[in-house]
Amino acid sequence: MKQSTPLYDSILKLLHHAPWRDRRHLYTVAWMVLGLLSSGWISLSKWSPYVVSRAEMAQSVERRFKRWLTNGRIDVLRLYAALLREALKDVAEEPLLVALDTSMLWDTFCVIQLALVYRGRSIPLVWKVMKHPSASVAFKDYRGVLGFAARLFPEREIILLADRGFLHGELLNWIRKTAGWHARIRCKRSVGFYQKTGSGYRKLTLRLLAGEVCYYHHVGVTGAHIPAHLAVGWEKGAKEPWIIVSDQPTNGDTLYEYGRRFNIEEGFLDHKSNGFQWESSQLRETEVLQRLCFIMAVATLVLVCQGGAVVASGKRRCVDPHWFRGYSYARIGWDWIRRACARGDAIIDSLVLHALHAPEPARANKRQPDRSRWMDDLPCRIFLFAMPLRS
Repeated sequence: MKQSTPLYDSILKLLHHAPWRDRRHLYTVAWMVLGLLSSGWISLSKWSPYVVSRAEMAQSVERRFKRWLTNGRIDVLRLYAALLREALKDVAEEPLLVALDTSMLWDTFCVIQLALVYRGRSIPLVWKVMKHPSASVAFKDYRGVLGFAARLFPEREIILLADRGFLHGELLNWIRKTAGWHARIRCKRSVGFYQKTGSGYRKLTLRLLAGEVCYYHHVGVTGAHIPAHLAVGWEKGAKEPWIIVSDQPTNGDTLYEYGRRFNIEEGFLDHKSNGFQWESSQLRETEVLQRLCFIMAVATLVLVCQGGAVVASGKRRCVDPHWFRGYSYARIGWDWIRRACARGDAIIDSLVLHALHAPEPARANKRQPDRSRWMDDLPCRIFLFAMPLRS
């Protein structure tokens, strides 16, 4: 008797590109991803009813999953890297926007994630789970995450997007020394900005009014006077301005690119209350959570690739009731897989991410304005200082 289901066979085919040391590891991952997509919960007990195997007892299936999650010989980042390279091979020429952020679990574990910004959502690239009581982390805590991504895409142009908690001098210097990498990092007014003068450095006061945009080229940032450029924009109605530090000369695209950083927050929401219910998990070990992130990352990649294929084939409205695209690609992909299981329809046979730019951005309704380029409507000033950037 064949111990599989059509969905299991499809997932197995999608994952075969990874360098599995033991085929049994692949089979177990396929069942875990199937259980997550079928149940919608991060819960080993909720996954076991969907497994077809010789094991008759649910406890036996759960033990199988736990053995995989506690197996220290399984390098999940290496496995996932192979799947990502396969999925991104058709967008090899486009710069990648990647967002760096943290999320807390039960006020005990901090998850550091670097994610690809993709069509209104984010796809995990690399992550690190650490026992840490705060979402604020030091550069040494995520230095390895950046290094892994740099090795993953050695010849790609990468634009790193990060919020105020990541404005570390070590990070800015790492960006400047790493080929192909650039930064768009938000900061506070208190960071300290400096103008180069003939006798040294002079404190620079940012002049900005609500409803205005300013660009400062060749300034020093922090007390170390790290060479950088600034984009400062204050959207009408916002409580405070955006102050974005960049290693490249700034313009409206700088603010637009930083604005896409918020996609990673939507991604964390998909992993938690809006999707996989991560915080319902009873697992409380760092290494186990690290491998559990792999299962969620694979599931997310499958859903987004499936959603992209549905939209590209013109079948979006089979699962999205809106006249325009109202659902994320992950939601479209998930609903299509549910439909496929119910009707016997086919799902994707390979992991492929299409062009990074969404041809049809998602909207809640027809009247929703596109505020992604709010900076284009505001008066602009440019301040150019004679401060050559150090090589």
